[in-house]
Amino acid sequence: MARTQWWADWVFNRPESQLSILDIVEFGTVDFRLAGLLWLLMEHRASVIVASGPVWVGKTTLFHALLDFLPPDIQKVTLKGYDEDFKDLGDEKPENTYLVTEEISNHSYEYLWDSQVAEAFELLPKGYALGGTTHARNIKEVAYILNALGVPPQNIAGLGFVITLQVTRGRSYNDEPVRYVDTVSTVSQTKEGLIAQMLATRQLPDDKYMYPSEKSLHEILFSKFAIKYDCVFPEIKRREEFLSQLSSRGISSREEVRKAVSEYYLSSS
Repeated sequence: MARTQWWADWVFNRPESQLSILDIVEFGTVDFRLAGLLWLLMEHRASVIVASGPVWVGKTTLFHALLDFLPPDIQKVTLKGYDEDFKDLGDEKPENTYLVTEEISNHSYEYLWDSQVAEAFELLPKGYALGGTTHARNIKEVAYILNALGVPPQNIAGLGFVITLQVTRGRSYNDEPVRYVDTVSTVSQTKEGLIAQMLATRQLPDDKYMYPSEKSLHEILFSKFAIKYDCVFPEIKRREEFLSQLSSRGISSREEVRKAVSEYYLSSS
């Protein structure tokens, strides 16, 4: 089976059959440096929404690859879509729990929608983290959709970061479409309302990502995620180089990447 046939946002695809973050880097959707930043955010159990306007862009594939960066002691709990009543979460420790929803939309019974979305976001101030995907072209649309579903601004600000994916035509008629992350942003609440701060951005898939200065990035990560490293760029570089070395050794499957990431955490503890 061609690997490109796996790169689809099918409801029926389960995490075990999706691509690893190294496959996603190989496709050019992200690069190693951005993968290192995303790892650092997930390491701190950041809530995340992966968004794109069109379907078949790879939101779910990227999202599940990011879950592989969670520390081994974090318990992932998959929400049950339309059947979710949140009553079974009483035994979970919020600080060690990551809630997973396949998507925020009304396209399938596996997805969260309507009042369930507001209920899920009410758990963020209680210490839970939440991750999922949705159909939106940018972070402003993500916030608009969530607010329209009853999520108040202060709970929207509980999101750690939002990733937006874009797709463009291949260089020739027969080429696969080019899928790429164009922005990674945080969202916060101020007296003036919700504001977005860019952590990484590029306009075209061949462009290099632009990042804030180290001082600005450090301030954002400290205030938003309590990331207390003296210098964040070297920490991103450590994870970037680790992933690059895995790739150079021919490691690519999700199982191999999960194992390597777990070993990284053990060696760092």
